[in-house]
Amino acid sequence: MWSGAAFTVQIRPDGGLGLADRGTHDDVPPELVALAAAMGRAELARCTFHWRVPLSGRLCRVVLEARSEHGFDHVVLSGEPVDELPARLSPRELEVLTMLVVGLSNAEIARDLGITQRTAATHVNHLMLKLDAPTRTAAATYALDTGLICVPLPGPAAHYAHLSVGRLVAATDAPVTRRPRVPAPRRELVVGAALPLSGRGSDDGREMVNGLRLAIEEINAAGGVRGRRIRAVVRDVEVSSGASVETAFGSLIRDGVDVLTSGYLAAQEIGHELAAASGIPYLHAATSGAMERMVSGDPARFGRVFQVCASDTGYAPRFVEFLTALRDSGEWVAPSHRLAVVVKHWHGVDFGIGRARVDAEAQGWELDVVPVTGTDDGWTRAIATAVREPAAAVMIGSFFVDDAAAAVTALRALGSTALPYGIYAPSVPAFRHCLGPLADGVVWATTTGTYSDAVGHGFARRYRDRFGVVPGRSHAGLAYDRMQRVARAWASCGDLSDGEGVAAHLRAEPYRGVNGTYNFDTPSQTALGIDDHGDPSLAQPQLVYQIQDGRQVIVGGGPFRTGSFRVPGYLACR
Repeated sequence: MWSGAAFTVQIRPDGGLGLADRGTHDDVPPELVALAAAMGRAELARCTFHWRVPLSGRLCRVVLEARSEHGFDHVVLSGEPVDELPARLSPRELEVLTMLVVGLSNAEIARDLGITQRTAATHVNHLMLKLDAPTRTAAATYALDTGLICVPLPGPAAHYAHLSVGRLVAATDAPVTRRPRVPAPRRELVVGAALPLSGRGSDDGREMVNGLRLAIEEINAAGGVRGRRIRAVVRDVEVSSGASVETAFGSLIRDGVDVLTSGYLAAQEIGHELAAASGIPYLHAATSGAMERMVSGDPARFGRVFQVCASDTGYAPRFVEFLTALRDSGEWVAPSHRLAVVVKHWHGVDFGIGRARVDAEAQGWELDVVPVTGTDDGWTRAIATAVREPAAAVMIGSFFVDDAAAAVTALRALGSTALPYGIYAPSVPAFRHCLGPLADGVVWATTTGTYSDAVGHGFARRYRDRFGVVPGRSHAGLAYDRMQRVARAWASCGDLSDGEGVAAHLRAEPYRGVNGTYNFDTPSQTALGIDDHGDPSLAQPQLVYQIQDGRQVIVGGGPFRTGSFRVPGYLACR
């Protein structure tokens, strides 16, 4: 059955559902998924028609477009509910018009629809008048140009064999085969990592590489995994480029790595698709609700894909929750009842703004969202718009250091009384190095942060001794934990090349690392996140930090707090 909602979703050749740009997977009828999956077998680039829902008779206008983007072949399937057909055609007239397209006579139409020839002629005359078509051929041409063709096709399928939609319907019965991956025997265990070594995000990429390297060195020094050493193969990836993602993943897969890893990627679905097709277990850190839905929507295909941090959908609600708690406790006097979220679009990211709006209204806030547009001074202009009316706090919706630094700089330059609240980016040491004293007082949140306990301090000390610098508070520890977790899964598998066995162990056992507890026993195989009142032995809280006198202090995170919020000095004196 169809929910009646509009939808736009990617469909793979095997019928699996990918990213949904509109609606949800539940809104997509399986009959249309089967047709979309057959586009390649029918050798079609585009097909449009009107689908008539069984039993209810409701109509849905369908557009299918075959695409190949960066090695990811798929079909974009879109459906729109149709309340009224063009020219006020009736559903029966749509069927008759479909039959005119293939040149059927009134007698043939009557026979196939089980109506009289006179009734068939009446339908033909009426639809020609409505379409202002002087001939049957003109009506048929209009139908082909506008997609006014009815599916299921009325009458025998053989009538429509020369039409694209007829070939599509016929192709739905063709079988789909998948080539299994045959792993090559090897003594070493190889971890493939697609990380930003240059370009945007490279400051963070170095943290990820160092965390991975430290974990491998420690594991190998202890004897490796059942006597087998671990080696890393790292490929540079431009995080904003789908082509770069395809190149990096393709290279790692061809190298025959035993596990794939990555940080955050704009074209994250390409990494998912390539990993799934290879059968290699894949652990990424995209903090993406869209990727969660992708995995939970097709567990058979993506059963070896894991997200090692909780979803981004909790960021904006946590922003509202934290500011509300500060206000209500008296730790901070809000200069207005307005909160602003300044967001730079990043493919597949959803900060949970819809839920945050509801939460804000319930707590007496007004929440505004300001998009960042342009490249040169986009953040400066967006921040100026956000604080044109007084704002109590501004959430800076970007994972990148340069974006967050530009936003904080703009707030200070404008003399705004709004409290800056970052997302993840201040975890990277380059943020404080870039801003210097301007970073002091900035509040920021992360779905995965390194704890300030004995385990976290021990990791930070070993990292500093090895690399000569203090690690950031997120991805260095995350990369270290991810490698340790994979090694634990390898050690528990009878066959180290058994990707499904590795995935099963990852799902089955929570793991306590320097960034908290990783629990992948969720429908989307995403590390479980909790609020401040949940059980930290089973999941990770979203930590809130504040930069105080150049130090990172955890001011929100249940039992992992290391200090209290301070009103920034430049605001306290106002």
